[in-house]
Amino acid sequence: SACARAPRGRQACSVGSEGAMSKYGQLSRTNGHSKWFLQRTLVEHDKTMDDPWMQMIYKQSFSVKQYAAWLVRNHACFAAMENEITETSCPEVYDQKLLRTPALETDLHQLLGASWRGEADQMARDSPATQSYLAHFEEDSTNNFRLAAHAFLQYNAVLSGGTYLGKMVSAKLSLVKGAPGVAFYAFLGVGDGKEAARVQQYLRDFDKLSLSDEERDDLLVCMRRIYADTEELMKECFDLNPVAGLSYNAAKDGGSPEGPPPPCSEQLELSLAELHCYIGEDGGRILMSLAGELLDVSAGSEMYGPGGSYALLAGRDVTRCLATMSLESSELDDLAWEPDNSEEEQALVQWRTKLKEKYPVAGSLNKSPVATDAGPEGLRQRTAASTSAPSAPAAAGAAASDAPAGETQKCPISGKEGVGCPLSTFGIIKKPAPKAKAATSSSGGTSGFTAGKSLLASVEASSSATEDWWLSKLCPLHWDNATMKAFVIAACTCWLHGIFVGWMLHKQIRG
Repeated sequence: SACARAPRGRQACSVGSEGAMSKYGQLSRTNGHSKWFLQRTLVEHDKTMDDPWMQMIYKQSFSVKQYAAWLVRNHACFAAMENEITETSCPEVYDQKLLRTPALETDLHQLLGASWRGEADQMARDSPATQSYLAHFEEDSTNNFRLAAHAFLQYNAVLSGGTYLGKMVSAKLSLVKGAPGVAFYAFLGVGDGKEAARVQQYLRDFDKLSLSDEERDDLLVCMRRIYADTEELMKECFDLNPVAGLSYNAAKDGGSPEGPPPPCSEQLELSLAELHCYIGEDGGRILMSLAGELLDVSAGSEMYGPGGSYALLAGRDVTRCLATMSLESSELDDLAWEPDNSEEEQALVQWRTKLKEKYPVAGSLNKSPVATDAGPEGLRQRTAASTSAPSAPAAAGAAASDAPAGETQKCPISGKEGVGCPLSTFGIIKKPAPKAKAATSSSGGTSGFTAGKSLLASVEASSSATEDWWLSKLCPLHWDNATMKAFVIAACTCWLHGIFVGWMLHKQIRG
């Protein structure tokens, strides 16, 4: 579909045919507008993430008055934007389920009372930052591409960061998620935990727009101005009652001191196939590779572990995805990828700096096609160059225990401990090595994050070689639920058949 012709002389968005598309429009089919803009506004994005007002929310040191002022400013901005962006003006970036004005009005009614509208309107008029934003927006409203830029930044900001912000505000106000007062950060039309997937869909929809080089550059200027206006809105809220807060990193780590963590004392060298095993199953270790270095993100198990919004990154090489600001799973594990331009090089440097400030380096990725010189679990270890700083030893790469089989071992399939697998007891199956334990970062955090981008599903763990051996499948302890159900059904069927046959024989004998 194509955006409709804009009213009042507005320049309309359009999605042209492949033949009629601009050079950048054709390029967007592979590289995408969203990646291009995200790369070039990463600095501005990070500044807003660690703005003093945001730090107050992370620390929950804000007052109700400040939060109401923040909602008033957002209400004025979203109401103006959603009055202009409609399904007919630019359908590629419009979604009724994302509209924030009704949720903001619910919150303001809760916080300011029944007469909230008059008070909110007066607060917006008395806010120079709000009036500046609205004046710039009025200029932009004659161009649907610029309207799309506003929607692109505003909706993705609330979708990607709203889950955490909503959690902090809910805790401060003692409200449940989505209740009146904190409805701004809850999307009733988006499934719980599906915000990351919706962000990806929004980026793909934005990529459908056909932009010339001049239009692209104009939107970049527009987006940077939106970030600058947003910083002014935040500054006004902070100045109402300036109190020190926490940076995003420190807040997600429970207020721990900042500073890059020391490298793990045991440095691993893994092949890509071996890396795929480190996805945090059963409380195990979580690793990912960036530019050849392994990062232990186990402290962020809430985000990177199974079911987390960043689980797709666990156990994978994420170099290309982060450098190109791509959130597509097809671009994971591309070991042959190299930056194509200075923007990708800069983005890669920024991501490496950002993640290494939070997570310890756990080793390096062996990019050779065939990994050699493997240890008992296929892991190669080396001593860290720096051992002066305290660091928890990495358990990954440890050899299998020498304890007698069948005492306290874990069954490879059932996961039960304390009762040995019969086949293993008799030496038929080799006892599996213990799971790698998560290394503890010196920051002491128990949860983690990656600022700004949210990803999709978790990665399936590879089955061990032991589980694939046909003898191991004879052991009932190794049966999964489906196998057990099939066995029970077959047993019951045989039992009933035996009763029937016996009854018939008994009848014939007596007859």
